Amino acid sequence: MSKKEIAFYNRYMMTIDEAGAYFHIVARKMRELVKEHEGAKWMLYNGQRIMIKKEMFAKWLDQQAAI
Repeated sequence: MSKKEIAFYNRYMMTIDEAGAYFHIVARKMRELVKEHEGAKWMLYNGQRIMIKKEMFAKWLDQQAAI
């Protein structure tokens, strides 16, 4: 890993697949969550790519009884 690369689990934002791996949620379920909660504050569009804000998603996830 070069000095400019940051491990995905240390980033502020993650792709859907990275977030799924980090939070132990399968990618299919992560995509469902993104679709069901379109416009949520824990989501950000980088062009066409949807990024998950790690800390905000973690706080949202803590408030859920089931996903």
